[in-house]
Amino acid sequence: MDAKRKKILLILAVLVVLIILFLIWILKTSDQGPMGNENTNTPPPVFKAPSVNLEYKDSVEVKQTSTEFSVINLAKTYAARFGSWSTDNQGANLNELLPLSTEKMRQYIASIDLDFSPQEFRGNTTKSISAKIISLDENSAEVLVNTQKIETKANLEESVYYQEATVKMIKSGDVWLVDEFIWQ
Repeated sequence: MDAKRKKILLILAVLVVLIILFLIWILKTSDQGPMGNENTNTPPPVFKAPSVNLEYKDSVEVKQTSTEFSVINLAKTYAARFGSWSTDNQGANLNELLPLSTEKMRQYIASIDLDFSPQEFRGNTTKSISAKIISLDENSAEVLVNTQKIETKANLEESVYYQEATVKMIKSGDVWLVDEFIWQ
């Protein structure tokens, strides 16, 4: 029995030594990280922006003058607000347009008959997609605006359609004001 016991103790001692060596090996290799012996202290690569090599060309023409930009933005803003409304907030869109309107257009807005007792919810969301100047001089402008309209009904059913609007403007002092608005 004594010899048998010595054999078992010897085998256990060898197994313990092998397990310890295996654990040391695992700990030593895990310190090197997932890339092995690669140096992890290298700085990240520097990104060179391509804009550094761009050349300025002063011969490029400006596509829009400030006047063209002003009348297009006014027309697009006006069309989007004029076409966006709901039965929950009747007339709010029109009130927002008053400061952008001539007296003639203000009178037209005031004459619009709003139904203040709707049976069910309805609303329109209008987005101005594009605009094209039809005519422009020092004191007047006409712009054709393409819009996308999303009509929402009480059951939240939506229908999308596209509509054009003609926006006629006049210059009052230094400010452009809408004098006429016509859905096509």
